[in-house]
Amino acid sequence: MQIATYINQSPISPCFEAPLLDQVEDELKAGRIRQALDNLFDDLSARREEDRESWTGFARHCANHPVCELLHADPFTYRAFSKPRGYAGDAVMMDYIYGLGEAGQAAHAATPLGRAIFQYMGSRPSARAVRFRRTLIASLLDRAAQSNDPRVLAIAAGHLREVELSKAAQSRRFAEFVAFDQDEASLAVVSRDYGRLGVTARPGSVRQILAGKAALGQYDFVYAAGLYDYLNAPVAAALTRRMFDATRPGGMLLIPNFLTRIADSGYMEAFMDWTLIYRSHEEMYGLAAGIPRNEIADLQVFNDPDNTIAFLLLTKTDLIR
Repeated sequence: MQIATYINQSPISPCFEAPLLDQVEDELKAGRIRQALDNLFDDLSARREEDRESWTGFARHCANHPVCELLHADPFTYRAFSKPRGYAGDAVMMDYIYGLGEAGQAAHAATPLGRAIFQYMGSRPSARAVRFRRTLIASLLDRAAQSNDPRVLAIAAGHLREVELSKAAQSRRFAEFVAFDQDEASLAVVSRDYGRLGVTARPGSVRQILAGKAALGQYDFVYAAGLYDYLNAPVAAALTRRMFDATRPGGMLLIPNFLTRIADSGYMEAFMDWTLIYRSHEEMYGLAAGIPRNEIADLQVFNDPDNTIAFLLLTKTDLIR
């Protein structure tokens, strides 16, 4: 089905009437990869924001267009779409963004087109924001290590790659460092790669935390790097309260979340079947609404340099322990 046919049958804005997917397919086959992908990302982002009524149908059409097969030559795009661990955005995909773990093997096994798209995906704002998130967490780990008897809890820890950038973690300055995750495969990597640094891999789920079935203890730094992108508002607010309760007086709580209207969401939903829960600054502040204000010494919401991920950073009032 040509895009023009689809447009005639759906309420698509006139500014989107060009047969973009056909053009992108031709440009990819001709080797004009960056030009093709730049145009594709820009169009999909605009279409998703300006024509939400027909977006779901158009995204479904994208997955059935021949260009999808070309884009799925990219290991990153295809892994999100195929979901070998049952969900998109798994720890292996984060490794692809970092250039760690299986990233080199995946690129080597891909076709030349797949490798080119793979490289392009690593240059997108969302990938840069994920790398910024990793660097930020590493810097906060080093800050938390200045406490006496410092303890850290990472919820939905994934492969915990931030410890490679943390001088404190590398020098084993933490009295306790818990990597909490429901994905046993991710925890196996954590144990293998960072058990020597004193990191403890602990299996568990958000549901167990909310039900009070996972005693978390007390920590100087509590964070959940990529978890909140998948949590609805009631669950996110309840988990924030639990995480804050697990934060020691004077300690920090960090919650990142992808912002609304990011540049990559159209492509992610259309070709990766990867849908996130995006939040505005107001919604990020709202995550802390259930915490008594007198328990919060400092509350900040800020973005990465590409304005793609927002970060909620809470510091707990420094009371006598």
